[in-house]
Amino acid sequence: MPLSSHADSILGAVRVYPDKTPIYHQGDTAMRIFRVNSGVVMTFRLLEDSRRQITGFCTEGEFFGLSPDGEYKDGAVTVTSAGVQSISIAALESDPVLSAKLLAHSWRKVEDTQSLMMTLTKTSSEARVAAFLVMLAERRGRRDGHEDSAPIQVGLPMSRLDIADYLGLSRETVSRRLTDLQELGLIDLPDIHTACITQFDGLRRRAGLMAAA
Repeated sequence: MPLSSHADSILGAVRVYPDKTPIYHQGDTAMRIFRVNSGVVMTFRLLEDSRRQITGFCTEGEFFGLSPDGEYKDGAVTVTSAGVQSISIAALESDPVLSAKLLAHSWRKVEDTQSLMMTLTKTSSEARVAAFLVMLAERRGRRDGHEDSAPIQVGLPMSRLDIADYLGLSRETVSRRLTDLQELGLIDLPDIHTACITQFDGLRRRAGLMAAA
């Protein structure tokens, strides 16, 4: 049985949450692990000074709610209406196939976290916004098999404030940098929730991920 089919059979029914609905709160006892079936779920951490740090945007097929010590370190809330499946940690531990899938996903999350840390060390706000779009494009490209030369359309269902809290910027700065990248001809912004990357290599250079030609 393919891993995706096995996961569906073990995780069971999809529960649909409306947009902006909490799934669990930071500090809750971690009893279940979740997977996004459709839509987008955002994870975030409330800091001691009451600021909010977005820690991830989870899309179709991605797990969230992993905890090393029985307590959720982040909160989770839907960005859009989202279908979510879940499994108890006890049941997961007795299923080696799903455990292996989750382990592979955990390594990808480590890579995403390392990428975020690298993004946050960039001094340029333009580089941070460009790196965010590159991350979304690479995530979609791996799933959909886009050709390198083809424009890549990525959804931006999250608010500009959500993006700002993810990148450590202000909402106004995020909006300005998106406009700047559009004026440079690297992206199009057909609407507030969509970005079409027309020059992927150029965007990667702006993000500091490629040497200038």
